[in-house]
Amino acid sequence: MLEKRNYHLRYAPSLALLGKELTIDRRLEKFVRHGFDATEYSCAGQPNCGLMRHPLSKVEEMRKKLDLLGMEMGVFVVNPGAFNNNGGLCDSAERQTFLAELHKAIKYHQVIGNHFCTVLVGSEKGGMSRDQQRKNVIEGLTKAAEILESTDLTIVVEPINLIDRPDSFLVRSDEAAGIITEIESSHVRILFDIHHQRLSEGNLIGNIRKHHAYIGYYQAADVPGRKEPGTGEINWRSVFKAIYETGYRGFVGMEHGLSTPGEVGLEKCFEAYRQADAW
Repeated sequence: MLEKRNYHLRYAPSLALLGKELTIDRRLEKFVRHGFDATEYSCAGQPNCGLMRHPLSKVEEMRKKLDLLGMEMGVFVVNPGAFNNNGGLCDSAERQTFLAELHKAIKYHQVIGNHFCTVLVGSEKGGMSRDQQRKNVIEGLTKAAEILESTDLTIVVEPINLIDRPDSFLVRSDEAAGIITEIESSHVRILFDIHHQRLSEGNLIGNIRKHHAYIGYYQAADVPGRKEPGTGEINWRSVFKAIYETGYRGFVGMEHGLSTPGEVGLEKCFEAYRQADAW
């Protein structure tokens, strides 16, 4: 069962970690033995990965295992095809696909019992003005918010950096905050991915403090390399402390790869979390 740890924040290791080496049950057992009471299932663009790639019967089994271990589920991605012209928000022609994916995600949410799901805005559309695309994004998210009113699910919209995705429409946290402000719904918030925002805009702590009222969820990976904290240039103790000082007590999804492969690498990774949380 859960080993008691004195973490300041609720770190949620990704179920993509050791996905080829261990079953989901074994991964969850490892997480809980190291003191983590949550996981997430986003997969950072990995193929054949993510919660909604499993049948609902498998998700029901996963929920039972989470209950047995005393764990919770963080985010999974609503519209993983958003960058492939399949459910993005910039073009209104994709809206019905996006909303269909949202309805599907709600069914999965009802089984897994999470409270946040990631939404990707997707690719910027050539031949369409940014103003029109922004309007389409707001209209799509407003419709999503109306659907979510009868649920306890919040979608968190993720800005994506232009190095990893040169075609990304939504890049900066201030752009995301401006969109959220216009929607005026508690069911739509920002996913502040520290990896993406370090590459897109820097000033991590300043932007976290500025936009914290609109941030519903955090994710973490170091820069460069998108591996665990301590493998790159980010001062994780200062960043995590700043998040804590805003009053945030939700999950921090650890959406990254391992600098050292296998179970040895996972042990090293979890030690890095402990070091990053030591302030």
